[in-house]
Amino acid sequence: MFNILDEYLKDKVPDIDLTILEAVNNRKNGKIFTFKEHLKGFIYAQLSALVSWKKIKDNQTKFDELFCNFERNALKEQSADFLIEEIKKLKCYSPYTTKNQMQSLKANIETFEKIEQDFGSLEKFVTHTAPVNIIKLLSHYNSTYKLRYSGVALVCEYLRNVGIDVIKPDVHIKRILGVERLNIVKSKSDYAVIKECKKLSDKIGISQVKMDYLLWNYCSKGYGEVCTAKPKCAKCVIKEYCNKG
Repeated sequence: MFNILDEYLKDKVPDIDLTILEAVNNRKNGKIFTFKEHLKGFIYAQLSALVSWKKIKDNQTKFDELFCNFERNALKEQSADFLIEEIKKLKCYSPYTTKNQMQSLKANIETFEKIEQDFGSLEKFVTHTAPVNIIKLLSHYNSTYKLRYSGVALVCEYLRNVGIDVIKPDVHIKRILGVERLNIVKSKSDYAVIKECKKLSDKIGISQVKMDYLLWNYCSKGYGEVCTAKPKCAKCVIKEYCNKG
């Protein structure tokens, strides 16, 4: 099934973003991610919440400049109101998330700095235990290292941006893997998706981020747009595997 998706996307969807696949491959080949790269990965994960990734990707150079090229000290001094207004100008503002995220940015940088102090580096932290445990440490409300306005899916996105191989249980992935479609995950729980995708990845020998990349691009607006909320079953290339198709 995943091979079919891979061939379809190569033929039908131009300009697919390979950033996360490259990040995981780079880590596999020994890359050590810097504090700045961790901060960049986290901020881009936040920006992608409820906003089209294509819009963000198209404005990446402007975002890099806006966020002081992710220099922590300069960014801690940046005005939240200024960031919010500039994000609005780039038409990447979410009324549900952006304001809270920008107002909490300094506090989240300070949480990163606390992790760095406690573990020696962010790299040592994100690799000291299984990804699912890191996700809990960064997203659970009762954790010392809780990142503000960052749930499970957003934390997964951040970890993938720094090369950790984990699925992101967002709306597209939950929908296509759910009982009504591919029937791979029986529960809508974020952790159920993460658990089942880890098992599937180990079984079939495809990385979780590659599975995610194929499924997400097959579904998402601006990319494949096949298995959407209103699926285009007539043009689906994997409908033989799908309950709906």
